This record gives sequence, structure tokens and C-alpha cells, in this order.
Amino acid sequence: MDMTVGGGKGGLVLALLSAIACSGSPTNPSAGAIVTFQVIDESFRVRLTTPQQIDAARQAQAGGAANIPTGRIVAGTEVNTGWSWHLEDVRFAEVTIELCQGRPSDVQREGTNFGGGRYCPLSAVVVRIDPQ
Repeated sequence: MDMTVGGGKGGLVLALLSAIACSGSPTNPSAGAIVTFQVIDESFRVRLTTPQQIDAARQAQAGGAANIPTGRIVAGTEVNTGWSWHLEDVRFAEVTIELCQGRPSDVQREGTNFGGGRYCPLSAVVVRIDPQ
């Protein structure tokens, strides 16, 4: 019985490579990332969970117009070590309202009520994106 694809040894190699590539083994990197932001002389970290969020963070790091992180303030550290809060539902915006701007220490001091429950530091800069 001839098990080659297209006949000959080349076809067998092609069939084997195709089987390996489609084997379902985890060859893609994880979809998540931890992003570190610098805000003046302070920093904070967020977990991004979607490819769209990670792409937006990379664009912000590269100087894209939508470079202001904005997210819902939630109690608990998660990946934001050093603080008692973290952000969820993170997006990147071109402009934000003044109410949610400030430093991480401002959020720490006021808690989840800071900025009406959202944090959007205008001066934040993406300094690091680490795959999860």
C-alpha cells in the first residue's frame, strides 16, 4: 500500500511535515501578556488577555495615537504587585477625561472610587510587554 502523498519520498516528507504542523501541539505563544507602565516616577502592571489588547499595547509602545491605558479599577493585586488594586477591561484611548487621570499612588489612596471607578493615566508609557 503506497502511503505517500503525490508519490515518492518527497511526498512522504511533505505528508509527515503536514501531520506534525497540524498535530494540535501548542506551538503558538500564550494569548496573554503582562504590561508594565511608567507614570512619572511610579509604575503599575496590567494583565492583557486578548490579542486585540496586546496589539493595542504594542501600538502604544511604538508611539501610536491610542496610547492611554484605561481600565476599571478592581480591588486586589492580581499582577499589579506593590499596589492593592488592579485594572480590568483595559483598552487604549487617544483622549480621556481628566477625572480618571493621575498617578498609581492616587488610585492607591482613593481606592476603587478613584476617577469614578476608572483609571486612565494620561502620562503612562508602556515600558515593557512580557508574554504570559
